[in-house]
Amino acid sequence: MIRIIIERKIKSSQIDEYHGLIRKAKNKASNVPGFLSGELFHVMENNNHVIVMSCWDSLEAWEVWADSEQRLDLLEAMRPLLETDEKVTILESTSLK
Repeated sequence: MIRIIIERKIKSSQIDEYHGLIRKAKNKASNVPGFLSGELFHVMENNNHVIVMSCWDSLEAWEVWADSEQRLDLLEAMRPLLETDEKVTILESTSLK
């Protein structure tokens, strides 16, 4: 299992429009085999700094979504709302022994 953390800084006047796009993204991602869950967080000190966390059963499943035309189209629609490019971090689950 892997977790994807995507950090985005949204322009202050664009947060509502961003919420609409991120809902579409979650709905579309949830139809991709291997998608397990997704959550949106706002940094408490800065409501325009958002963290998207998603859980996938494999890196390959995430890559299918990451490279999909649907995600790339949504990301293109999001770009004008962002102050900077998104930052993606991939975490791999390991068991503690």
